[in-house]
Amino acid sequence: MPEINARDFIEELRFDIREKDMIKAKLVLSKIGAVDDSVRKMALFELNRADDAFTIPLIVNLVAEHRDLARSYPQLKEILYAKSMYHPDMLLAMLTREVKRENRVVLVEVAGEIRLEEGTPQLMGILNEDEDELVIKAVIAALGMIGETAATTPISEYLYSGSLELTIAAIYALGQLATPTAFQRLAEKLGADSDLDIMIMDVFTADQSPAAIERLNEALSSHFAHLRNAAKQRMRDMGGKAVPILISNLLHDDPDLLIHTLNVLGEIADESAIVPIRKLLHNEPKDANVRFAAYEALGLLPVEKGAVALAQGLSDPVENVRAAAAAAIDRNYNTMLAAGLKNLIRAGAKETRQVTETVLNAGCETIFLGLLEEAPFQTCAVDFLCREAHPDVRAHFVGLMEKNGHDSLAARVSEKVCSGASPSLKVFAVDDSKMILNIYRGILHRLGCEPKLFEFPAEALKAVKSEPPEFIFTDLNMPHINGLELIREVRRQFDKTTLPIVMVTTQNETQDNEAAVEAGVNAILHKPFTAEDLGKVMADLGKLPESRLAGLK
Repeated sequence: MPEINARDFIEELRFDIREKDMIKAKLVLSKIGAVDDSVRKMALFELNRADDAFTIPLIVNLVAEHRDLARSYPQLKEILYAKSMYHPDMLLAMLTREVKRENRVVLVEVAGEIRLEEGTPQLMGILNEDEDELVIKAVIAALGMIGETAATTPISEYLYSGSLELTIAAIYALGQLATPTAFQRLAEKLGADSDLDIMIMDVFTADQSPAAIERLNEALSSHFAHLRNAAKQRMRDMGGKAVPILISNLLHDDPDLLIHTLNVLGEIADESAIVPIRKLLHNEPKDANVRFAAYEALGLLPVEKGAVALAQGLSDPVENVRAAAAAAIDRNYNTMLAAGLKNLIRAGAKETRQVTETVLNAGCETIFLGLLEEAPFQTCAVDFLCREAHPDVRAHFVGLMEKNGHDSLAARVSEKVCSGASPSLKVFAVDDSKMILNIYRGILHRLGCEPKLFEFPAEALKAVKSEPPEFIFTDLNMPHINGLELIREVRRQFDKTTLPIVMVTTQNETQDNEAAVEAGVNAILHKPFTAEDLGKVMADLGKLPESRLAGLK
């Protein structure tokens, strides 16, 4: 490009402005990127002091034809904004008579960016009459920026447009309107397209008004797994703002809603949730999954006062629930809890064994050390560690005893270990709950399997490629990658006969079950599960001898 003479550049621009020569002025300004900063500032100064009736259309033309130039030098648009705000009538007059597509788009954008409320009737007219998609997209965005609530219905119609661009523009415009009606229209759109669903959920999250939070909360009860997971993640990230509505969910009797709510409350870890969760447990929910989720949530909260109420969980008939209660006790262990647990293990051999196995399988170090001097607990713990515990569990607690001055007891365990048959079946278990994974480990070990546990589905998928298992159990509701996505990915490499996959979930939604079957699952189990449940499904799918099921009850 030949070098531009700075003096000639400015003189030509001044002349063109003075003579109102639009074509030549636009040509000169198109070269503004080729001059140095000082000359550029002089040119912008000349534009700023020029007659508005000439400068507004000049810059509109320039921006329309040189988008890159406008992005590189935002001062051009700043001058256009300032003059349009001072003379909105000029901008509206141009919007009325302009026929060139690119210019109309720029005018509409400016009207939206300066929040020109006077332009609403014209923009609404364009929305109703124009058929140019680029112009309509700009109008939708402008009405959203202006905040024109009367545009809610016409904008909502574009949620169901055949154009993805217009649909996306409508989503964000309704998010900017941020009225209860606008959010209702967005909520009605959910479930049709997973990518658009996430955009809508992000709109609610960004707004964080009561109406937006209510819509996120409603998604916790969605029939679609990806929506439930997205809502849980966003409400968790929102933190304290989401807590009041989540606590109100605890008054409902829908087990699925209660479980998802408890999951989020535990992750947020707001102390105001402690009393409502304890009240829920006091009412003894019939669904074991609700009880599990409640204890798991309390395990993430500083319970302190009233922690003794956690001890009742160790008497629950369901192993999963006992494990969650043990974890909550372990975190909040105090003298009152210690006394309660000591009374419990003195109640009888069955109670002692139940508490002991739960504490060990759940990895509860504080409880273990607190009860180790109690003879019934010590005898039962040594026996379990020698005969039945997974090697990782045994090694962990042997190391814990050695570290805390119980060397002779640790030696007794090491000496008495019974060597059983080598595991014959490599099984992957995928669940975002560490507690559930601990339960898988104990049960699968008892079944003679080699369990490999994954809290994060992405790691499981990586391991499937490098060291394929012979069986997979997977949860449904997990962040980032859900169970359905995991199943689909595995099925790209292994068919149902080669590598059976069982989905294990608290949900029993028809949509989820149908989606799981379509993805390639072999069977579906529902939590809480037992050793008998896991053993039977593996036997039914030809991966475990029936003889392994003996004595599981």
